Amino acid sequence: MADANKKKGNPITNFIKRYFFTGLLISAPIGATIYITIFIVEFIAGLVPDRFNPNGLLPEIIGYKIPGLELVIAFLSFILIGLIFSTLFGKAILGYFDNLITRIPLAGNVYKAIKQITETFSNTDAAYQKVVLIEYPRKDIYAIGFMTGETKGEIKERQKIEMVNVFVPTTPNPTSGFLLFIPKDDIVELDMSVEDAIKLVVSAGMVVPPRK
Repeated sequence: MADANKKKGNPITNFIKRYFFTGLLISAPIGATIYITIFIVEFIAGLVPDRFNPNGLLPEIIGYKIPGLELVIAFLSFILIGLIFSTLFGKAILGYFDNLITRIPLAGNVYKAIKQITETFSNTDAAYQKVVLIEYPRKDIYAIGFMTGETKGEIKERQKIEMVNVFVPTTPNPTSGFLLFIPKDDIVELDMSVEDAIKLVVSAGMVVPPRK
């Protein structure tokens, strides 16, 4: 009987442990979301020059600032930029700017790298053709990967077999990982979407997508 009571522990301690961790699990995602949102708003607000920022003048006119006004201005500015550079005239200007900046030492390399990254993540489903399962890093251990296309060039010529390019992401950061060249017969194609696979990787397997 004494052992049973010992296993149950102090009721007050059990109460604190139970509801403290429950509250922590509920508050963590809410707090993180609020923190990240505030960070993004403040970051974008810093992108708006003071001379174009109405919040620099509003305290003198109405006595207070309007929170998030810079975010609205930045949002509308991005829409305007998108509209301008979607036209033939805008594309011509952008092409000229690309050619000009890529010729500048160092700056050109940085520009090309950032542009390549943004284009890749703006069209993830196109870059990652299929979600696959592969044996990695050894036999009988499996990893999620993204097939990015068939292996071509010197690698294909030397191996003399049909291979595919597979990007294996790391957890919790799926933007880093390993590029592997794997025989096509050694991969298992999955039905899950790229988005669901990324959620699975980022959550370290805790968010499991439903079977389609």
